[in-house]
Amino acid sequence: MEKIKFGIIGLGFIANKFAETVNAMDSVELAAVADRDKDSAEAFGKRYDVPTDKCYASPEELVRDESVDVVYVAVPHVFHKDISLICLENGKGVLCEKPVAITAAEIKEMIAAAERNQVFFMEAMKTRFLPVNQKVKQWIDAGEIGEVRLLQADFGFKAPLDPESRLFNKELGGGALLDVGVYNLSYSTFILGNAPEFITANLYIGETGVDENVGINLAYPGGKQAQLYGAINLNTVRDATIVGTKGRITVPRFSNAETATLFKDGKEETFHLPFGITGFEYQIEEVVNCLNNGKLQSEIMSWEDSIKTMEILDSVRNDGNQSFYRK
Repeated sequence: MEKIKFGIIGLGFIANKFAETVNAMDSVELAAVADRDKDSAEAFGKRYDVPTDKCYASPEELVRDESVDVVYVAVPHVFHKDISLICLENGKGVLCEKPVAITAAEIKEMIAAAERNQVFFMEAMKTRFLPVNQKVKQWIDAGEIGEVRLLQADFGFKAPLDPESRLFNKELGGGALLDVGVYNLSYSTFILGNAPEFITANLYIGETGVDENVGINLAYPGGKQAQLYGAINLNTVRDATIVGTKGRITVPRFSNAETATLFKDGKEETFHLPFGITGFEYQIEEVVNCLNNGKLQSEIMSWEDSIKTMEILDSVRNDGNQSFYRK
C-alpha cells in the first residue's frame, strides 16, 4: 500500500512535532510544506528533508501540488476555517488542529465543504486517540467503575502576558477557552457524550480582553456532571478524574496521557503505555486508516463531536458570567 502524503500549512512549534512524527512513521510521508514566505518554508523543509521545490510560500501553491493527499492545518485557530476551505475546495483532505474553528457556524461551513467535495476532514484532537485514553474509555464502557457520576479535568499553564501573542490577542482568537478549555470539553464529550442538559460557566477576562481562566460545569442526564477548568495564567495539575458508582479512574496529564489507574474494590490496576514517537502518531494512524478505507470522517473524532463541542464552547462564551475584569 502506498504511503499517504501529507502537506503542512503553518510551520510553528506544533508543526515541528508533527513533521518529526511523520518522518518516523512508515505509513506516511511529508511531501510538502507552506508558510507565509518561501524562506521560512525552505528553512522548515530543510529540517525535515522536504525538497526545496516542495516548500511553498502560500496555501494556494501547496494545494495545487498533486502529490499531496491530506493537509495538516497548523496555523493559529482564527485562520483554521479559511485555510481548511482552501484545501477542501481543492480536493485535499484536512487534519485541522484544535480547536477546529472559532464558532460552531465555522465548523459547519468546513464540514459542508468536505461533504460537497467528498474529501476527508478531521479535528486534530490527539488526546482522544492516545492508547491510554482509549483504554480509559474501554474500562468505562465495560462497567469497571459502574455508572459514571463525575468527571473532573483541568488544563492550565502560566504564560507571560504579551498583548501581541496569540494567547492574549483577541483578534487572534486568544483566551483560555479556545486554547486549553477545548481539551477539557472534548474529553468530557468523549467520556460523557456531547449532549449536556445544562451548562454553567465563569470566565475571568483580563486586561487584553481575553478570558485568562474559565470554569465550566456540565450537567448530563442521570446525574452525571463534568467540572472543568482551563487557564493561561495559572499552572494547574492537568489531571482528569472519573468517578463512578463502583470505582474511579485517574489520568495524570490526561491531554498527553501515558498512564491511567483504575481504583476498584480496594485494588489498583495501572495501564502504562509510553508514546511510540511523540503521541501524534495515533491520530495520524487514524487519518491513514480512514483514507485507506474511503472514509470522510473518523468515528473517534466525528464531525458531530466537533460540532457539538464547538456549540458548547459558543454557549460558554456567550452565556457565561464574564463580569469580573482586571483593573
